[in-house]
Amino acid sequence: MKILVVAAMAAGLVHTTAAAPTDPTPNGVWRVADGTATIRVKACGRAICGYVASAPAPAPGAKSAVGQKILIDLRPDGAVWRGAIFNSDDGKVYSGEISLEGDRLKVKGCLPNGFCGGETWRREGNPDGVRQTQAR
Repeated sequence: MKILVVAAMAAGLVHTTAAAPTDPTPNGVWRVADGTATIRVKACGRAICGYVASAPAPAPGAKSAVGQKILIDLRPDGAVWRGAIFNSDDGKVYSGEISLEGDRLKVKGCLPNGFCGGETWRREGNPDGVRQTQAR
């Protein structure tokens, strides 16, 4: 009987270990909510940062968004990473946080008055397959 209990416990331990994520950080490539761009999240010192990996081609004479840092020095705080988020729509930096939920990344930015907004990004399956969209 003892052997069955130990075997059952070992099987449960193996199952729990297999189900645990191998990387609890949001490192990788994420597609933004509207699908127009991807963001590469990676370590930057003791924090994580996110850079535009692909984006629509800019208007003639405008600078490309590719390479722009938009998640700035996010540090772990429990189940979330907190730091700053650059909003390319208005060119401003806001306090923000991200949280990992499986293959989804919840991204939230807040105004100084406490009003917050956000969106959910989807993990890309091929992190090395990103490229800038070019106008032809």
